[in-house]
Amino acid sequence: MAKQFGRRRFLGLAAVGAVAGIAGCAGCPTPLTPAPGQSTAAAALAPVTDVPAAPGGIHTLADLLSTPSFYIAHRGSGDNWPEHTMRAYAGSVAAGLKALEVSVWATADGVLVCHHDANTKRMTGFDMTIPRASYAALASLRNNARAWLGPASSLEPIPTLKQVLNAYAATHVIFIEDKEGTNTEALLALMDSYPDSRDHFVWKQPGTSTDHREAHASGYTTWGYFGTADLDKAGQYLDAVDLLGVPSSAPDDTVRQFVATGRPVIAWEVHRRSERDRLLSLGVRGMMCSNVRYVLQREAVALQDSFRAGLRAAGDLPWDAASDWTQQPDFLDEGVRLGIPGSAAYTLGSMGPVTLAGWGLEAQSRWSGVLPAADQGAGLAFGQDDDAAWKPGQSPFSTGYVVELTAGGRLVLYRLSPDEAQPTLLASSDGSPPKPGAWERLSILVTRQGIAITRNASEGAPPSSSAQKVVSADTAFRGGYFSLIKDDDGGLPVEFRNVRVTSIDADAAVCS
Repeated sequence: MAKQFGRRRFLGLAAVGAVAGIAGCAGCPTPLTPAPGQSTAAAALAPVTDVPAAPGGIHTLADLLSTPSFYIAHRGSGDNWPEHTMRAYAGSVAAGLKALEVSVWATADGVLVCHHDANTKRMTGFDMTIPRASYAALASLRNNARAWLGPASSLEPIPTLKQVLNAYAATHVIFIEDKEGTNTEALLALMDSYPDSRDHFVWKQPGTSTDHREAHASGYTTWGYFGTADLDKAGQYLDAVDLLGVPSSAPDDTVRQFVATGRPVIAWEVHRRSERDRLLSLGVRGMMCSNVRYVLQREAVALQDSFRAGLRAAGDLPWDAASDWTQQPDFLDEGVRLGIPGSAAYTLGSMGPVTLAGWGLEAQSRWSGVLPAADQGAGLAFGQDDDAAWKPGQSPFSTGYVVELTAGGRLVLYRLSPDEAQPTLLASSDGSPPKPGAWERLSILVTRQGIAITRNASEGAPPSSSAQKVVSADTAFRGGYFSLIKDDDGGLPVEFRNVRVTSIDADAAVCS
C-alpha cells in the first residue's frame, strides 16, 4: 500500500449458528399502490407512513459491530435467491441475518430501485438502461436467475428502495450503495425520512468515492470498499471511511494491513466456507456473503443430490463462483451437465463435509455425445479438506484424491497435495471404453484401511468381483468435501446424476 497502516490489536473471532431456509416470500411487502389520481412513480416517492415489523427483533449497527464477526447478505444472498429482490431480502432475514446490502439506481422519473447493473439485460433478458427508463417500464420486468439458480427458480420483480426500507429499515441494518453515483441528495433525503436512520443505514460506495464525505457529514457510518486496483490507495481515504472493504481474494498480507488499521474490515464477496475461515483467521470481522444458507452452516445438509428439484442446493458451487454464471452446470431432468470448455469442477457443498469414519460415495456419469480423447476423462475429486475452488490442472493442488474414468476405459486414482509438484498415481486399471450416452457408475469406498473404487457400467448392478476396480492403501487424506469433475481440453459435455453418500464400516479392509 502507498501508506503502511499502523499496527493494532488483532480482533477476536467467533462463529455463528446454523440458518434455516425459506420456502417462499412470506412477509414480502405488497406492490406499491398509487392513491386515486397519483402516478406509480409518485407513490414510490411518497413519504413513509407505515413500517411493518420484520421477524427476529430489532438489530442496529451498534449491535452488528459489537459482535466479533458478522454477516451481510450480499445482493440479498444471490447464491440462494434471485439477487436484489424482495424474495432474497426476506430469505436472508428469515435465515437470521441482521444486515442486508442493496444497490440502487434512479429511473428516468426519479424512482430509486434496487438492482446491481445499470442495464436490466443480465437479470431480466430485456435490454433496458435504468436511468433512461421509466419506473412503469421497469415494473413490468422480472428478475430471472435461472441460469445461476436452476430452472425452478422463481421470477421476481425489481423492488423499489422504499419497499425494502419500509420492510426492514426499523429492524435491520441496510448497506445502501448509489451505483450511479449521482443520487446522493435524493438518497440521503430518503434515508433521513426513516426514524433512527443512522442506527440502521450504512452508506456504501467504492473507498475512493468523494460522496463518503457528504454521507459522513450527515452523520451516517460509511463503508468504503477497495477493488484490486485500488488496494494501495486505502490509506488516503481513511478520514472519510469508517468501515473498510477488501476483496475476499486479496493476498493475506494486504488483508492483514487493512485489519491493522483498527477499523472493522468487511470482505466481499464470500461464497464458500473456506473463504470465511481464511478471512476470519486473518482478522476480518464482516462477511459480505452471497451464500448465507450455506456459509453460516458447518454441517452437511444432505446425503443425496437434489438435482431433480431444478434448484441449485445451497453450497453446490462451480469452480468459479464469480464468473457471471458462465461456469454453472445446466440442469437436466434428473442431473446436471458440465458443458464448460476445458476442465471444470462442481463442488457439492450441500453434501459436505462428510464426517463419517467410513463412507461410500457413488455417482453416475456419461458423455452425452462424442467422447473426448482417450486419455481424457471425468469423475470425482474427494477427500478434500475444504470447499476451496479447485479444478483439474489447477496448481497448487487441493488436498485429497481424484478418480477418473477416461474415454479410453482406464480407471485412474490420483492423490493431490499442495506439497507435491505433480499428482501421485496410486492405482489404475484398464477396461472397455465407455459408450456415448450410456451411464457409468463409480462407487468409492473410504475407510481407515484405504480406498477402493469400482466401475459398474450396468445401471443398478451391485459391485462384483469381476467389475473394473482400483484400490489403494493410502490414508493421507480424509477430508469431507468432494466435487464432480471433467478433465478435457474441449467443451464436450459430461452429465452427472444420482450422487449419494452412505455409511460403511470404518475398519473394513478395501485393499484386496
